[in-house]
Amino acid sequence: MNLTTTQIIALARAKLLEKTTEILTDETLLIYANLTQDDIKKRTFTNDQIITETIVMTNGTGTLPALFGTLYGDAYTTDNKFYPELSIDDFNKKTLSQSVTIEGNTIKVYPTTVASIIIKYFPTYASLTATVNPTLNEYFHELIVYGILHRAFEDLQDVEMSKYYEGKYETDIIKKSGVQSNYEEDNRHSGQMFTEQRLVSDNGSFSTSPNYF
Repeated sequence: MNLTTTQIIALARAKLLEKTTEILTDETLLIYANLTQDDIKKRTFTNDQIITETIVMTNGTGTLPALFGTLYGDAYTTDNKFYPELSIDDFNKKTLSQSVTIEGNTIKVYPTTVASIIIKYFPTYASLTATVNPTLNEYFHELIVYGILHRAFEDLQDVEMSKYYEGKYETDIIKKSGVQSNYEEDNRHSGQMFTEQRLVSDNGSFSTSPNYF
């Protein structure tokens, strides 16, 4: 379910009020929400977030997109030459005949004669506010609620509830990451399940073929 920031704050506040009458401000809960979002963005990478962009290079240097987070795969050119990402040190040593590196808010390419480069990347996310909603995959929105609660109960010195929600957050981020990965990558043949049948040929040898059902 795609949750708005307002809904996330309301859900967290409702859970807090089940255990305490102390009120934390929306500003404080938004800080906790953004700390949680920062953690999620560095621990989950989903295919729906990948952005493709062409960057014009000048003397081997180009400006990264404003929302650039981290590269997905190799950079490449329109003629399908691939440029793996290297550390800044390895790039400067020219350990490969063609490569890219990220330095500051720029991307650098070698050889420097490359006119433009195409990159696929995972974005960073705008800070959550009352009017800015999460843009990370909606499957992980619920985790922001747990992250808020873990930090809020720690702030209120309720160690037991803080540890409970921290544990729930950690367990669910691992579980949800695995489920999402399986959802995106587990390719079934025409959407069908199959089992193998071992067939005996005329010469007595075995062959294996799928039995669809």
